[in-house]
Amino acid sequence: MIFTATTGDVRDTLRVSKNTLARMRADGIFRPGVHFVALGTGSLRASLRWNLAAVEATRQMGAPKHDNHYPVQKKAEVVA
Repeated sequence: MIFTATTGDVRDTLRVSKNTLARMRADGIFRPGVHFVALGTGSLRASLRWNLAAVEATRQMGAPKHDNHYPVQKKAEVVA
């Protein structure tokens, strides 16, 4: 696996925001060791390097394309 792309490269390729990319990682769509690796040790926010081929393959398999994939949670109505 080749992890050479930066987070900015992935954002530009997928045309998503930084928050959407972070959400996709949190949701398990992009997994460490498969889609990205963290550089450095002991860092609170390590730099990531991405395997762009794996990211694009996952995207072609039906991963969300933009923020609209994530529905807005509605607040529960209070019944008096």
